[in-house]
Amino acid sequence: MECVIDFESLKGAYGEDIVKEISLAGEDVIQTFHFKSPYQMAPHGSKVNGLSWDDGHLEYDRLYTTLKEAVSGYAHLYAYGDEKTKILTEMLGRAVQNLESLGCPSPYGLKSDFSCSLPCHKNYLNIHCATRSAYNLYRWLMYHLLSRRYINCPPDSTRHTAEFNSGITHQ
Repeated sequence: MECVIDFESLKGAYGEDIVKEISLAGEDVIQTFHFKSPYQMAPHGSKVNGLSWDDGHLEYDRLYTTLKEAVSGYAHLYAYGDEKTKILTEMLGRAVQNLESLGCPSPYGLKSDFSCSLPCHKNYLNIHCATRSAYNLYRWLMYHLLSRRYINCPPDSTRHTAEFNSGITHQ
């Protein structure tokens, strides 16, 4: 079974990325987790993802455990981009495949029929939402995997001789 993971973060006091929202999409499953801040800092937010430093309901020290438990039933994990793939691989201690290597377009360029119910994401069309991105990337991945399953091989005209081709035509 395949699972796509995406996350959104804010900058911490030392310029580090602090994961605030993490989402997983799999077959008939969408899970989203919102984490509290790991330490006190002046409240701030992001116009890119609409999240605020004060957002979250899960303790930050539960991030690794929550994520590992959520993906434990999946054989194959995917994320978009080198940076996210590297971060998730380190967090989980197992390989996460980069969807870019499969030719996947940016999650923000994929059309979506999914809308997030988070209050900070509801009224904005161009906001980066981990839930919407994970869902769209999962749909793209399933299309990609299914299309590869039904395509035998690319056309290669060097494999066929003139006699073979003429034998196909009606005599």
